[in-house]
Amino acid sequence: MKNIEQLCQDFQYDLENTEKNMLRRRKLVIKSIIVGILSGLIAVAFRFSLEQAEILRNLALNFFQQTYWFLAPLVFVGLILLTVQGVLKFAPEAGGSGIPHLKGVLKGAFHFRALRILIVKFVGGIVGIGSGLALGREGPTVQMGGAIGFLCSHVLSSNTTERKILTCAGAGAGLAAAFNAPFAGLLFVLEELRQDFDRYRLFDRYSIVATFTATISSNIVCRILLGQSPVFQLKLVSYSEITLVFWCILLGLFLGVWGLFFNVTLMKSLSVLSKFKKLIGIALGILFGIIGLYFPDLLGTGSSLTNRVAMNEFSLQPLVLLFLMRFILSILSYNSGTPGGIFAPLLLLGAMLGTIFWKITTAYQHFDVTIFFVLGMGGLFSAIVRSPLTGIVLILEMTNEFYLLLPLMIVAMTAYGIPEFFLNKPIYEDLLLLEIQRKSNMVLKQSESHV
Repeated sequence: MKNIEQLCQDFQYDLENTEKNMLRRRKLVIKSIIVGILSGLIAVAFRFSLEQAEILRNLALNFFQQTYWFLAPLVFVGLILLTVQGVLKFAPEAGGSGIPHLKGVLKGAFHFRALRILIVKFVGGIVGIGSGLALGREGPTVQMGGAIGFLCSHVLSSNTTERKILTCAGAGAGLAAAFNAPFAGLLFVLEELRQDFDRYRLFDRYSIVATFTATISSNIVCRILLGQSPVFQLKLVSYSEITLVFWCILLGLFLGVWGLFFNVTLMKSLSVLSKFKKLIGIALGILFGIIGLYFPDLLGTGSSLTNRVAMNEFSLQPLVLLFLMRFILSILSYNSGTPGGIFAPLLLLGAMLGTIFWKITTAYQHFDVTIFFVLGMGGLFSAIVRSPLTGIVLILEMTNEFYLLLPLMIVAMTAYGIPEFFLNKPIYEDLLLLEIQRKSNMVLKQSESHV
C-alpha cells in the first residue's frame, strides 16, 4: 500500500514539475521571439549602414582620383584613428570579432557591458569597416545579438540561467540574420558557444528551443526587409563525376595548410603588434588611401571582390596576388583592434583559394568553377574556426547549392584534420585565451601599483 502511495506522490511531483517546465518554456519562447526580432533589426540596420558606408567610400575615392589624390590617405588615417581611439576609450572589449569575448562572458570570465558594447560595436564597425578595414560584419552582429539577448533578459526579469540562454539565442539570431542562414545560427551556438551541455541537461534543452526560436524570428525579419535570396546567387553549370572526391581530398589538404597558417600568423601578430594599434591604424590608412585609388575592391568587406571571383574574372597570377594582399590586409586590420569579424574575410580567402586550386586542376580534369568556389569557403572555415558542421550548413544556406553536401563534407573534414594534427587550437579559443591573459596582466599590474 505504501509503495502505491509513494508512486502516486512521485507521479504527482513529476506532473507538477513538467507543468512548471512547460510554463517556463512558453515564457522563454516569447522572450526568444523578442530577442530574435530585435537582433534581426540590428543586423539589418548594421548591414544597410555598412553598404551605405562602402558606397560613400567609393564616391570619395572617385573624387580623390580626379582631383586631390594626396588627401585620400589623410582622410582614411583620420577615420581609422578615430575608430581605434573610440574603442580604446569607451569599450576595448568591443574590438575585433567580439565572439571570443562573448564566449568569455558565457564562461563567467568577463563582465558584459552590453549597452556600451552594442553602441560602440555598431558605430565603430560602420566607421572602421566603412573606411576600408578588411573585416566582416558577421562577428560584430553576433556580439551585438548577444548583447541584445543580455539586455532583454534584464528587462524581462529573467534569472541567471535564462540570461545565459537568451544571450546565446541573441548571438545565434545575429549570425542567422547576417548570413540569412537560420539553421547555421543554431549550429553555431551548439558548436561554438555552448560546449558544456553535459553539465546542464535542462539548460541544453531550453537553449536549443530558445536559440531556434530566435534564429527563425531574426531570419524572418531579415527576409522581410532584405529579401529571400541567398547571400551568393550561384548556379552550377554542370554536375561532377565521382572523381571529384579525389580532388576534394587534395583541396581539403591545401585549405587545411592555409587555415593553419592563418591561425598561426594571426596569433603571432596579435602577440607582437597589440601595443601598436594606433601605428597600425596610421599604416592602414595610408595603405587604403593608395590601394583605394587603384583597386578599391580590396577594401572593406570584400563583397564586390567575392562576386568578381565567383564570375571567374581573374587569371591565375592576378588572383594569387590579390589573395596575398587580402590575406595581409585582413591580418593587419584585425590587429588594429577596431570592431570587425573574420568570418567574411576567411570566406573570401577560402573562395579565392578554391578558385586558385580549380585553375590548377583544369590542366588535368575539367570541373565547374562554382564547385571549388563553394568548397573553398567551407574548407577554410572548417580549418580556421574548427566548427565543421556550422561551416557546412552555413555555406549551403548561403549558396543554396545543396547538391554539394557530400563534397563539402569531405573538404571540411580533411581541412579540419590538418590543424588538429599539428595541435593548433581553434581560432576563437586562442583569441579567448589571449583576451583572458591580457585581462589577468592588467589586474596584476593594477594590484602591484596599489601596493
